[in-house]
Order: sequence, then structure tokens, then C-alpha cells
Amino acid sequence: MARLVVCLLLVFGVVQGRHEKYEGHQLYKVAGTSEKIAALEGHLDILSATPSARSQSGYLEALVRLSPEVRQQWLQYFDENSMPFSKIADNLAEILRDEDASIKTSRIAAKRSGRSISWDTYYNHDEINEYLDQLGEEYPDLVTVINAGLSYEGRQIKYVRISTTRFENQQKPVIIIDAAVHAREWVTPPVALYIIHQLVVAGADSALTNGIDWVIIPLANPDGYQFSIEEDRLWRKTRSRAHANSDACPGVDGNRNFDHYWGTNAASTNPCTITYEGPSAFSEPEIRVIRDVVLQQLSRASLYISLHSYGNMFLYAWGNNGTLPANGLILHLAGTIMATAIDELALEKADPYIVGNAANVLYFTTGTSRDWTRAVGIPLTYTLELPGYEYLFSVPPEYIEQIVTETWAGIAAGAHYVLSSS
Repeated sequence: MARLVVCLLLVFGVVQGRHEKYEGHQLYKVAGTSEKIAALEGHLDILSATPSARSQSGYLEALVRLSPEVRQQWLQYFDENSMPFSKIADNLAEILRDEDASIKTSRIAAKRSGRSISWDTYYNHDEINEYLDQLGEEYPDLVTVINAGLSYEGRQIKYVRISTTRFENQQKPVIIIDAAVHAREWVTPPVALYIIHQLVVAGADSALTNGIDWVIIPLANPDGYQFSIEEDRLWRKTRSRAHANSDACPGVDGNRNFDHYWGTNAASTNPCTITYEGPSAFSEPEIRVIRDVVLQQLSRASLYISLHSYGNMFLYAWGNNGTLPANGLILHLAGTIMATAIDELALEKADPYIVGNAANVLYFTTGTSRDWTRAVGIPLTYTLELPGYEYLFSVPPEYIEQIVTETWAGIAAGAHYVLSSS
């Protein structure tokens, strides 16, 4: 048994002592106007932002991490700027160690099950790619695995095309989904994999495979994802070193690297912030994979969803200025249909999903996939923020099955809306 545990830890990269950098770091919820919360983005690690009390427009709560070295100055700043705050965790390192222990247990149980993949644990980059290849071999008439290119550090980025007509029927709409653009959002790849499973293995709804072609990218940022597993659990960006000051501050925020009002937000120009936009739009090979998929399917693409965590939200354009696209009412309707389907299956303790314009629900952002895909012509595009419950960004493995199941219901509802509208 001890040998099995060691093997599983090595596979997932759980390294003893890797959380020491967060010893004594505390988590605070800070409330303020959207402008005040947005102003923190260039200085602090904002782990999430959600509407305060899920009601008051323009007023947000942000979860921020404060190290012992800067804690007092920021608490003073919050006081001076009338931003109420409360401490919700005393030692981040302890939270992360607890997460490791939970994953260790879930990996052992998953191994014993004998299944190639399950919905009660997390998997690394190689395991995810192996599963995609397995599906391609077992379902060659339905699944095509695309080796789209290499990440900055040389990892293969794969995605699947799911089609009963090999993408040759130009009358069928296309749905595009990506996951793990932000490395630390571990719960997003399982959702993408579960959608694939439902469409391919379970055959859950034949209308959705007969009538729609699908492109699903389960792991868009493999370098950052692996780094978050092996080195730094809170790593969010890519791992590129092709910009100024990259030795000290590597990586780019993939969801600020799209060519929509890129370079217009001063808070995203500093390489050392978590929202660094990169040296140029589409500078990241990982983001170019998403760009190329979208442009290849643009004539038929009807729905694009980027999976993120956490916050229980469907966010739509325009995030850079708060105005609505010409089809804003339809965006809201389709988002509400998906959110309602999820809420019907959600845990009682889960917050109801919010559907709305990204800038009005949260704050202004630039260079996002949601806005770029809408700008180039996909009619329905969303950032989907999955649940975190009281565990916030660190969702225990035992909640994965709940999240993937309810989210599939929402995606399926959105797909049926696409079918009815096409």
C-alpha cells in the first residue's frame, strides 16, 4: 500500500513541502465598488470576485491573499478606502496541505476502481491526453483527436472534435468549449472531460451529436496546470519567458491575451501581476490554439464557453466597457436557460447562478476570450464560472461529480437552444 501511495503522489506531482511559500498567508474577503476591487487587481492576488450579497449592483466581494509582509499595509488601505473586510482563513498553507491529503485519498480510490478516468479525483496533463487518445481509438467514427501544437515548454495540446459527419456537414452548428486557461482552476478539466464522456461514451443525448459538431479543449494551459500541481498551487498564468522581466515574472494571463481591446488596460501591463496580458495579443502558443480553432470553425460556430472557477456565473460581452452586443437579450436568454438547468440540480448550499454582462456583474476586463469570440462573430459566447462552495478555489475531489453532472445539464440545455435556433 505504501508503494502505491508513493506512485500516485509522483503521478500527480504532490510534493511534500511545496506549500511552504504560503505559510502564514491569510485569506480575506474584501467588499467595495467594482472600481475599488478592479484597482486591487494590479497589486494583489484576487482569487475570485463575486457580487456582494448577490444583489447590489456594482458592489463586489473579492477573495484576496495577504502575505505576512504586506498584510498590515493592505488592511490599513482597506480601512482608509471604506472597504469592509473579514478574515476567512488564517493559514493558506494548511488549506493546501488538506487539499493534498484529500487528493491522495481520491487517487487511491480511483486507481482501485480500474477505470481509465473517474469523476472523483484530479488528473495530470499526461493522463488527460492519454484518455483523449483512448477515446479516439475506441470511437473512431465519432471522435477525432487533434494534436494542435506544443505549449511554450513543449507539452502537447490536444483537443477533440466530436462529429457523426466528420465535420463535413456544413449545415450543422459547432459548439466550442475550453478549460484550464487559468492553471489553478483544477475543477474545469473534469467538466470538459465529462461533456466529452456524455457525448461519446454515455451517448446521453443523440440529438446533440447528430445535430451539432463539438470542439472541446480540456486542458488549454498544460504548462501552468502542471506547474500548479508540482510547484505552486496558486499559479494562474502560462509559463512563457518571451517578455521583458520574464526571468523574475514568467507567464501570461491567457484570458487577457486575446486581441480584443488588448493593451488598453494599464493594470494588465505589468509582467509581475497575475493578469499580465503579454507582450502582444496572441503571444502565447496556448492561446493561439484556441484562436485557430475558433477561426477554423467560425462560419458554423454558434456557442463558445470558456470554463473557469469559481463564482457561479455566466458572463457575456462586452467586458471592456459594460455595453451590450446587438444580441444582448439573446445572450442573456441563452445564459439563463443554461443557468436554470444547472440550478435545478445544484446542491442546496450552492449560490444560484448569476447571468449578466461581465463588466456590470464584476468589473472591466480586456483581452478576454469571451469578448474576442463575440467580436469575431460567434453569436453566443460566455465565461462560465463554476461553483466553489465554501472551499472557494480549492474544490475537494468529492464534489467533482456533482459539479460535472450539473454543468453538463446546463451545457446540454444550451446545446438544445442552439439546435432550436439553427
